[in-house]
Amino acid sequence: MKKRIFMILICIYVLFLIFFVILKFDGSFEEINLLHQQIIENEQADLKNVNLVPFKTISPYLKNITEMYAFKNIMGNIIIFFPLGFFVSYRFSKKVLKPMIICMLTILFIECIQLIFKIGFFDVDDILLNSIGCLFGIYFNFFWYIFTKTAGNSILVKR
Repeated sequence: MKKRIFMILICIYVLFLIFFVILKFDGSFEEINLLHQQIIENEQADLKNVNLVPFKTISPYLKNITEMYAFKNIMGNIIIFFPLGFFVSYRFSKKVLKPMIICMLTILFIECIQLIFKIGFFDVDDILLNSIGCLFGIYFNFFWYIFTKTAGNSILVKR
C-alpha cells in the first residue's frame, strides 16, 4: 500500500512538472505556441535562449526581492523542485550525493528539453534555484525519516 501511494504521488508530480514547468501550461496551449514562435524569432535575430552566466537572470530579482514578481520567481523555482528532492532521496538513498546527482540530471534534462524544442530558456540560474529546492527536499526527507523513526510508523517510511 505504501509503495502504491508513493508511486501515485510521483506520477502526479511528474505530470505536474511536464505541464507546468516544461510546457508552462497556464490553461491554454496558445501561450506555449506564442513562446515557441518568440524564441524562433529571437534566434533569427541572433538572440539566444540560453543563459550560461550564473546570477545574470536572478540578480535583478534578488535586488527587488520585496516585489511580488521577484519573490514569486525566486521562490517558485525553489519550491517546485522540493518534492523532486524528497521523492528521489526517499526512493534511492539515505545519503545526499546520489539523490542530488539524480536531481541535477533531471533538472538539466528539463532545461535541455526547453532549449531543444524551443519552449523555454536554458538558464543556469534556473538550474541553481531548482537544485536548492531539491537539496531542501533531500534534507527534509532525512529529517522526516529521523522524526518518523523516533515517533513511530508513518505512511511513507520504508527504510
